[in-house]
Amino acid sequence: MLKPSVADLRTLVERRWHGTVARVGAAPLPGVPTGDAALDAALGSNGIPRGRMTELFGAASSGKTTLAFAMLAACTRAGEIAALVDVPHAFFAPAAAAAGIDLRRLLVVQPSNGAAARHAVDALVRGGACTLVALDCADRRDALRAHHCARLVGQAEKTGTALVVISEGDIPAVASFASVRLRAEGLTPCWQTGSAGSGRLAGCIVSIAVAKSRTAAPGKRVRVAAFVPDVAGTFFAEPADPRLAPAIPHLDETDERHDRSLVTA
Repeated sequence: MLKPSVADLRTLVERRWHGTVARVGAAPLPGVPTGDAALDAALGSNGIPRGRMTELFGAASSGKTTLAFAMLAACTRAGEIAALVDVPHAFFAPAAAAAGIDLRRLLVVQPSNGAAARHAVDALVRGGACTLVALDCADRRDALRAHHCARLVGQAEKTGTALVVISEGDIPAVASFASVRLRAEGLTPCWQTGSAGSGRLAGCIVSIAVAKSRTAAPGKRVRVAAFVPDVAGTFFAEPADPRLAPAIPHLDETDERHDRSLVTA
């Protein structure tokens, strides 16, 4: 009995499941930049994929909002329209503007409950006018079920919308349907150095891990420098214990390890 060739198996699977076989050397999916070149490279050079769901998850104050603002800023700076569905009503416009987001190109929806949030996301994704739609449901485990995710992913694939869900990593349906999962692992304060800014806050560094990716190899880790021009040099924040000072990263005028082009909140 002759064994089927790879071409025969590919033809059989594609005929049965309608073209779901990945092709070696296929063109990468179009994406939306994250605002950081290193993170874009870790995701396959194009950022988060369009027409797919991406999950940003992590504990409270781990950097989820910082990364989401970086994505929204990169999108609006490129002249595209973005939307944020803010379930916890935590959006603060001055912080978003300081992060580099063009508020004239950002649509913010603050629904009263989970059902209203789902309807808003569905309408925004289905409309196709927004390049990126972000849903912040970090404190609502019941915001999305499997059938909700299936519908949203299907609509995003039709319109080419990049759908981003911000959560605490406790929504199984989102974890299953997401093509990319980015885990925020924590924030590290970054202090200015030099005669004019010693001991003053400049921003923070966010540690991001690619926990899952269908567009590139997962498991990579990236440290994203997030600076806020309106805050840098404004507050004194010396550590209470001087022995902790060497463990705190500093930003020097000549330090090239940080990406100064990224501005987040």
